[in-house]
Amino acid sequence: MINVKKLIEDQLKKTRLEILVFGPAVHPPSADRYVASLQVKRKEIKQRLIDEGHDAAFGEDVVDPLLPGHLADPLLQEIVAMRAADLIIVLVGSPGAIIEAAAIAREKELCAKAEFYCFEDHKDGLVVQHLRLMATYGAAFRLVSLAEVEACNLTAAVLKKVRAVHVGKAFLF
Repeated sequence: MINVKKLIEDQLKKTRLEILVFGPAVHPPSADRYVASLQVKRKEIKQRLIDEGHDAAFGEDVVDPLLPGHLADPLLQEIVAMRAADLIIVLVGSPGAIIEAAAIAREKELCAKAEFYCFEDHKDGLVVQHLRLMATYGAAFRLVSLAEVEACNLTAAVLKKVRAVHVGKAFLF
């Protein structure tokens, strides 16, 4: 008898996602409660993704400082990595993450594999308004509260998205 569950599980184990997790730099810890919550959550999300068998990295993990000067731009290197990634998670809450989000928003192909999380306190701001409109190009956008970030709700939302993309890569694309 064909065991569909085992076949699915085996295929999922063979299929790894390349995931980039952008957000505030994790060191040094921020004194700002919002930024600090994203720093903690960013580390947690990356570790959970690795624990689930995926290749997860921060943007700063993929930057190669030894590249020659004309290729030394960290944003350029991150954009190249984004094009190779299966999924891009952006915890928008720092200047760097805002620049990364803006770079993603300029490319339809990157929007289609991006998931943006912004604090609901910033819902009327320019960045949030712009990212919300990027849904037109396939980007997923979600407002979150500080309480959701500090609890496991944000991690659960990210993992739900990752699992959907994982199934898609394993069986559909």
